[in-house]
Amino acid sequence: MNKKLFEKVKGLCKDTGLSEKYLKAITEKMGGSIEDDSTDDEAIESTANLIAEVAKESQGEATRWANKKKPTQTEDEEERKRKEEESKRKGKVALDEATEKRLKEMEEKIANYEAKESKEARAKEVVKAMEKHKIPAYLRDRLAKSISDDEDIEDAVSAYKQELITNGLDDEHSGGSKAASEKQIDEAADSLLESITVK
Repeated sequence: MNKKLFEKVKGLCKDTGLSEKYLKAITEKMGGSIEDDSTDDEAIESTANLIAEVAKESQGEATRWANKKKPTQTEDEEERKRKEEESKRKGKVALDEATEKRLKEMEEKIANYEAKESKEARAKEVVKAMEKHKIPAYLRDRLAKSISDDEDIEDAVSAYKQELITNGLDDEHSGGSKAASEKQIDEAADSLLESITVK
């Protein structure tokens, strides 16, 4: 192999990153027409250019082949990011499902507490209304159960009170009725006596 030719090829291919071993092999194969001791600069220059072009082309082809075989760093990075995001999304979905389940349980508990609180407040209102209208104690529990949740408490209790009065079941008012009747009887008797008495 002509040393001058090899040095020339090496100089032309210094920025390609091709190994010296490869450059020697290609120079030996392609530079066979130039004798080892040749000094024909024009022939050496021409052959060196030809060898450098072939070396660069083969390097480009090798690079393309390598890129097809192995994903590029960018593709690797994109694949890694995609897998990370998918993993995060799965984790988030699992977390969301657990959180959602916990929230549902808490909402149910709150709804139960509110319903209980509302029921207790309504029961207190019923008791208060019955005391106000002086419903007899022995009837209160039974009458309280008959008041529906959407019914107006005041209207229902006053209606019960009126029924008790009308049917003569209210002790307070029935006593008052008796008293009123006795007074009326006394007045009627006095009036009758007066009309009979001779003046």
